[in-house]
Amino acid sequence: MRIFGPKSLSAFFYYIFRSASILLLAFLAYMEFAFITDRFTVKNGRFDMKIPLIGSTIEADYQFSDILTITLTLIFGILLLYLLSNIFKALKKTVIFNKGIIKNLKLLTILNLIVGPILYFLIHYPIMHKTEFRNVHNLILLVIFGMISLFITYVFQKGYTVQSENDLTI
Repeated sequence: MRIFGPKSLSAFFYYIFRSASILLLAFLAYMEFAFITDRFTVKNGRFDMKIPLIGSTIEADYQFSDILTITLTLIFGILLLYLLSNIFKALKKTVIFNKGIIKNLKLLTILNLIVGPILYFLIHYPIMHKTEFRNVHNLILLVIFGMISLFITYVFQKGYTVQSENDLTI
């Protein structure tokens, strides 16, 4: 199986990541709708919300900080999956060094190197009032993923420049 171009592995990953982002968006919309319309139960200070179609439930402390944390994490996940799907969509094209992939790689880099760490610290300190670094590995993974996407961005920028120069000489 080919990696780039139409009917390739990149096309498969495009559909996987786009579907996952749409499912997460639908889940976020349902969850927010359920909170607005009181479609959940509260027992012992914890909310219990039934998730339709899969027959499962989501449970957490019924506090604004927990609900805000879940919402912000889902929004970050939706953005991450959507950007990844856009990158794989650009890789489906016959010319892989294009401006679309460079733009989406830059956005992915910003998401992981700037937005992710800011969100991490916002959730841990002002929102959840935590004082320890128990799950700092998530922050480290975000920074590593951001650095990798930064290097890949520069590789694709260089490839785009070389390809543009090559197209002009022919």
